[in-house]
Amino acid sequence: MKRRVLFGLIFIVSANAILPAQTFSLVTGREPVTSLDGLWRFHTGDNPTWADPKFDDSQWPLIRAGESWATQGYPGYSGYAWYRCRLQIPDGSRPPELLLTAIFTGYEVYGNGKPIGGEGSILPTRNIVVAFLPKAYALPSGSAGPQFIEIAIRVWHVTDLGYPGGMLDPGSIAGAPAVLEGELSRHQDARTANFVNGYGYGLLALLVGLTTLVLFFSRPEDREYLWFSLMLFPSAADMARGLVWNHVSIPMTLNYAVSATGEGTSAIAALLFFSTVLHTPRSVLWRLACAGAAAYPIGLLVYYLGLTSWGEGHAIGIGLMLPADIWFVGTLGILTVRKGVSTRWLLAPAVLYYGFGLLNHLSTVSLQLGWQRARMSLDFELISRPFPLRLSDIFNFVFILSLLIFLVRRFSAARQEEARLSQEMEAARSVQSLLIPAVPPATPGFAVEHVYLPASEVGGDFFQVLPGGDGSLLIVVGDVSGKGLRAAMTVSAIVGALRGCTVRDPAQVLAHLNRVLCGQIGGFVTCSATLIAGDGAMTLANAGQLPPYRNGEELSVPSALPLGIDPKVSYEETPFSLNPGDRLTFLSDGVVEAQSPAGELFGFDRTRQISTQSAEVIARAAKAHGQEDDITVLTLTFAPAAVLHA
Repeated sequence: MKRRVLFGLIFIVSANAILPAQTFSLVTGREPVTSLDGLWRFHTGDNPTWADPKFDDSQWPLIRAGESWATQGYPGYSGYAWYRCRLQIPDGSRPPELLLTAIFTGYEVYGNGKPIGGEGSILPTRNIVVAFLPKAYALPSGSAGPQFIEIAIRVWHVTDLGYPGGMLDPGSIAGAPAVLEGELSRHQDARTANFVNGYGYGLLALLVGLTTLVLFFSRPEDREYLWFSLMLFPSAADMARGLVWNHVSIPMTLNYAVSATGEGTSAIAALLFFSTVLHTPRSVLWRLACAGAAAYPIGLLVYYLGLTSWGEGHAIGIGLMLPADIWFVGTLGILTVRKGVSTRWLLAPAVLYYGFGLLNHLSTVSLQLGWQRARMSLDFELISRPFPLRLSDIFNFVFILSLLIFLVRRFSAARQEEARLSQEMEAARSVQSLLIPAVPPATPGFAVEHVYLPASEVGGDFFQVLPGGDGSLLIVVGDVSGKGLRAAMTVSAIVGALRGCTVRDPAQVLAHLNRVLCGQIGGFVTCSATLIAGDGAMTLANAGQLPPYRNGEELSVPSALPLGIDPKVSYEETPFSLNPGDRLTFLSDGVVEAQSPAGELFGFDRTRQISTQSAEVIARAAKAHGQEDDITVLTLTFAPAAVLHA
């Protein structure tokens, strides 16, 4: 037994003497491939003769592949360095291939002194392309006699990027082309699986973003749906960038420009979104956060102009994003405590999402500024199969799904509220149609026409034509301040009060309405009351309403405070008289204030010139000019029975 152990030790020593530490063999192994993870000859600097297969590298130190040269005696080294090894292949075999997983930052590969390929930036440049994709290279034939291939790798690395210095990633192999083809595919599949959650999140962001964009188009007044879409679309764009970057090496400046622009846009949209849905004030910090997010790509610009190193430029960009990070974590965190349970379930995932991002940004800045040697990653892996699932993936999916549920519920509540208001509007429209009939009552001695064109479903204008038993006619025309349902309800109250009024003198009518309305409405009501006797004698009182026109001329009527402001106000009556054939035209300010697309008002001159026309002509002319408010036109022609018989 002891003899076997001794012979084994002698064999190992002899084998090491035959195959130096920098030699890898395809001869001794049973598999048609050999791992290149092990010791390589290494030297800093740059010399083209180091690619020569006859170069004697026996005095070069050995370093291990799979570990950064920074941890093997060359901390902080940036620039060129060379790796060399020897590959032994079977006699008469076909030339093998070399599969390199990744070497940061860039590299060139030589086989027996001949360049056979490379990846990434190998010349000093600010538009750096990082070599991180696995790639296979065809090796030349071995030398005559013992089949050896000298492999030399020239590496250029920039430590400022934050990647491990000049590291030959684990998993590099040499062997038969057919085998390496399968290994290359396996590496690519593994890399794709490593990013599958990112692709999934990007696809989800795209679908949810398009969904909320549709919600915005259906409710353009609710801008939060637009902001939420703009929050998510950069994530979808980042997914596309990742898909491209997973198959093609992209310059770091382009990669960072797309990423920084997208992240800045997403942050601005998020600031707008949360400030809108939570009704938070847009404070100085909020404005600084928006400005910083917009300026995020400046870090790339100052680096590209040669004003800073990559790390310093990156740190500047992240520093500009810190106000946004602080606003998200601080403001949303405070609201999480203050808001009710219905909002807290939305805010808590947002605080976790942005808090995690803040900690990662601080860690990156600390690394780039040299405050720590290695980046402290908070994004630990929860499971590794069938594909890696990290803590950030959980935060990402919970964040987007919680906000989606929030917006769907918000949209549903808004639609329900719209349906309720629509029902109320329909009820108000029905009531208003009863209060303001389409056909005027019978008015012997008076030819009355009227047109009522509300600006929305229901209006705030009103008029009443009330014949008296003595042949007189009481006409009340008015306009409630405001629009919509509240104005329509006030109109209902006014018409009800008019029908219950026992007096017909214009001043007393206005005083009665004023007492009813004071303290009951939030605004005011302009109104005029006109009593016309059967012989043409007319009395008019006005409370802020436009005076009527008689035969194309505006009547001079003293005005008083509108109704509903002061319960003690009194109203003055002004006497007039009508001759047979005279025409009175009452109208609301919706006619005078009709406005064209160019901003030109219909105005008093046009109104006066057209005031002798029918109610239909006046109303349609104002509407065609550009209706802004309710339009009411009532025309009255005095036509006593004696004139008609004559």
